[in-house]
Amino acid sequence: MLPPLPNPFPPSVHTVGVFAPAGPLEADPLARGIARLHGWGLEVIVEHTPDCRDRFLAAPDSERLAAIERLVRNPQVDVLLAARGGYGCGRILDRIDWHGFAKRNVPIIGFSDITALLLTALTTGARNGIFGPMLCGLFAREPTTDPEVENVRFSFDAFARAWHGGDVLLPPGQTLQTLKPGKASGPLVPATLAVLTSLLGTPFLPSLRGAILVIEDVNEAAYRVDRYLTHLRAAGILAELGGLVFGSFSNGDDAEWLPSVFAEFARYVQGPVASGLPMGHCFPCVSLPVGRNGMLEADTGGARLGIGP
Repeated sequence: MLPPLPNPFPPSVHTVGVFAPAGPLEADPLARGIARLHGWGLEVIVEHTPDCRDRFLAAPDSERLAAIERLVRNPQVDVLLAARGGYGCGRILDRIDWHGFAKRNVPIIGFSDITALLLTALTTGARNGIFGPMLCGLFAREPTTDPEVENVRFSFDAFARAWHGGDVLLPPGQTLQTLKPGKASGPLVPATLAVLTSLLGTPFLPSLRGAILVIEDVNEAAYRVDRYLTHLRAAGILAELGGLVFGSFSNGDDAEWLPSVFAEFARYVQGPVASGLPMGHCFPCVSLPVGRNGMLEADTGGARLGIGP
């Protein structure tokens, strides 16, 4: 049983709008995640249920789009918390009222396929998004061992840090490795690599000039990670970055080749490059704000990533 944890949301958050813009939902993790939010005294508005499923989507495009619009228009909703990732956000990006979203400027929380929403929001000037845990993931976890309890506690502490700023928390005993030394400051842009690459050539990708890009992914073989990075290099993205951090790349074939892939592409970045950040599809994990100013320092002793206020 997980001991009570402090509410990691800032005091300004009273009502959480739960939405599923991508993959289909399952009843049990949805209920557990909602129960945890209620345990913190938060109001919860849920826009989808498992029986809305449409093929590999949580609901038809029109319904997922309407859910986002309802939550954005609802003045009681303080944050939009994605229930899960999967696939589907890219199908509705061109139909979301981004002007209305920018005016409301409500934070989006999530990762994986939610990267598409986070980055598109950033193009409108919204800098309140959090690349962080989703309802049916971390919020629904019920650890049964002491190490799992500590990992849940750490992950929520790291989520709280993403709101308030400071050095990015790392699990005990973990460090960031330096691939290229240097110092950089600029907007933090965390992203799932495959989703980021899918936005190239569209109006939904924000400018990455001078940004500190932090990337991660799951189930991607080493050659596919190389393909995505080659695409970013050829598109001129790597050359314009202020810095680059490689996060977790888990469950992919030929993972032993990833360190050499990361080292190779670090050469195309003008600023510092680091690796080893536990972010995204891993547990425990850190959370990062999207678009807020960040700092990356890397030298022979290791690297440090910080979040501005």
